[in-house]
Amino acid sequence: MERKKIRPKPLSISAGLGETAVRDLLLGDDVRISTLRKLAGALDLYLEDLIGYESVPLTGRIGAGGTLIFEENGSFEFVVRPPGLTGDIEALEVIGDSMLPRYSSGDVVYIQRTIDGVLPNYIGEFCAVRLTTGETYLKLLARGSQTNTFTLRSLNAADIEDVRLEWATPILFVLPSFARKNLLVI
Repeated sequence: MERKKIRPKPLSISAGLGETAVRDLLLGDDVRISTLRKLAGALDLYLEDLIGYESVPLTGRIGAGGTLIFEENGSFEFVVRPPGLTGDIEALEVIGDSMLPRYSSGDVVYIQRTIDGVLPNYIGEFCAVRLTTGETYLKLLARGSQTNTFTLRSLNAADIEDVRLEWATPILFVLPSFARKNLLVI
């Protein structure tokens, strides 16, 4: 309202609301999403501009099939922050189809890297993993047959056996590619 230099009463009328609607909202009345939609339209804004949302950097791509050396995303793209996830979260775009039907190419997975290495409780979890040779994958993490090695299980392709990892971290949330295309991102 300040930026557009519009007062509460004219905004209420412009939005098709009662004359005191905006004033009442500013004084703490309950807000309905339908009211916010009308106000957003009257202000020529997106609903998300009014209610706000946090975003997470899409930092790169992760392989779910084939070999993918970690590719950093230099475009500074952001995706929506999943509900309930706090702290330093990053997002990675899935490339490939070896993890179908659980993960599809174009999906975004969210991770929180707090350590290098692999914690024992990550075994049996779907994880983002970085091999010591540089490849980054989305796989089901299993113990390898040799000391300090791991097997990376695919859902519909051959396993990658007895590899050494720089780090692994569980997948915290998945944003399907369809939803990603239909959500407002900045």
